[in-house]
Amino acid sequence: MRNAINRLGWMVAVITLAMLFGSSAKAEVKNFAFTGTIASVDNQGFALDGSITNGAAFTGFYIFDSSVSDSNPNSDPTVGDYRFTNSAFGLVVTVGNYVFRTDPEHVDFLIEVVNRPERDNYLLRSYHNVSSGFQGVDHIAWQLDDPSGTALTNNSLPLTPPTLSGWQSLVGLTINGSGNSFFIRGTVETITENPTVIPNRPEITLGDAVEVKWPSRLGYFYQVQSSEDLETWTNLGTPVLGDGKELSQFFRRQSGKNTYYRAEIANFQR
Repeated sequence: MRNAINRLGWMVAVITLAMLFGSSAKAEVKNFAFTGTIASVDNQGFALDGSITNGAAFTGFYIFDSSVSDSNPNSDPTVGDYRFTNSAFGLVVTVGNYVFRTDPEHVDFLIEVVNRPERDNYLLRSYHNVSSGFQGVDHIAWQLDDPSGTALTNNSLPLTPPTLSGWQSLVGLTINGSGNSFFIRGTVETITENPTVIPNRPEITLGDAVEVKWPSRLGYFYQVQSSEDLETWTNLGTPVLGDGKELSQFFRRQSGKNTYYRAEIANFQR
């Protein structure tokens, strides 16, 4: 049965990928990766383990849909608010022993663009977040400022990474723990666009529990799904962030049913 499941899963992956690449030109997903250095850490609530220190390096990325519309087009013509609530989008920061990220079950991720004669601003803010160490996280944000008002020409959503030399990092990257249990500030020093290549759906293996295993790629979210007919697929659990290693999730085996599994790429909408 296991081999039959794997063969059928592979056939579904091939068919789906053929359909996907036929329409891949329509994909509007953007993935911007950044690196930087921590400037200050306030751990007054002793919520962190000491692995995040001044001068520590951090990495991160944010994923968004470039075709999204301004959510407040009439409120202020100098401000563009681009909000995302889909679990495929959000902000992730890795520093020390921690990964801080948008909560995929409660996404509220905003990119705000301010274009005024007296100043420009580029702001990311994730309002609902989780951490790998189970610390509560109130917000993750990154703000760039240009007091000259020349970095931007309008309030449209930029489709390329900001040119850091044209901005000041007056606020920078900030991660605020729940109840002010900790506060981290850093400076983003490089930012690049990751290629918008949709990776192949990984081939899974099944254990006895059922344990679903698959190889992952760094920066992509994976959603495990199940089906009884290879046509209607149901999400199992929440999206999992790939780290470049093999990932796995356990699920209850349903006796008397032929159940098929796959790990879908959650960053891209089918």
